[in-house]
Amino acid sequence: MVDIVDSAISFKVIPFFIPLLFYFLGVNTKISELKKLIDEKKSFIYGLTLQIIFLPLIGIAASRIFSSSIFSAAVALALFVPGGHVSGLLTHIKKGNIALTVGLTSVASFLSPFTIVLWLNFIVRDNQDLNINFVQTFLQLLILVLVPFILGIYILIKKPTFAESSSKKLDVFLKVIILILSFTGPFEIREVMLDNFFEGFRVALFSLVCITLVNFIASKSLNITKKNMQTITIEGFCQNFPIVVVLGASLNMPELIVYGVIYYLVSMVFAVSYAFLKNI
Repeated sequence: MVDIVDSAISFKVIPFFIPLLFYFLGVNTKISELKKLIDEKKSFIYGLTLQIIFLPLIGIAASRIFSSSIFSAAVALALFVPGGHVSGLLTHIKKGNIALTVGLTSVASFLSPFTIVLWLNFIVRDNQDLNINFVQTFLQLLILVLVPFILGIYILIKKPTFAESSSKKLDVFLKVIILILSFTGPFEIREVMLDNFFEGFRVALFSLVCITLVNFIASKSLNITKKNMQTITIEGFCQNFPIVVVLGASLNMPELIVYGVIYYLVSMVFAVSYAFLKNI
């Protein structure tokens, strides 16, 4: 597994595109949309809590339940990362709350260097096989995620014309890159992915079912509107796959990259199906 993943070019180039991705997210963080969340602060606070607390806890629980699996650590780490920007498109299809999903993605991304390292510190206590350089991991996430994200917001506020122009160009560029890497990445590791697909599938399926159930129960208990519950569900499904790849490379965990690919494929089937089913 190590040799196959290490030789995959697709996963080596992904880290170079992450700053562009988060700069793009920054320039598309509409301040006016975020202000709308003041009127729906209960949904926002709950959605953020699900993203940065409940999802990692589900990952840790799954890690212990599937402790004998090759992906026992990977299942937890994959749920430590923030939501992916594809959630905005799927929320639009579902006719959900766009402002809410933008706010959750933006704030969770902003906090991710801190929350990921915090959860890594927690899980490493119970897993002696994990050897993590927390300072190095934090600095990598800071440079790749937080700095370009803040730069994007700064450009949006100070130079809105340039922000709009660069956003349009990056929108097309990133869509093409993501489309290419979505095919080339799994193809390059097809052998090891096929050998471990069922193992990864059952772990991913368990996680996604838990996310659905936890969100449903919590949303009902908090009287979250159906529209916002659906939005938060989609946000919970869509983890940021490029960050998973970076985390796997940073921690020298090829199994995290393999599981990340499997989880991405399974979660996209879940999320896309959910987005198009209008009555759920």
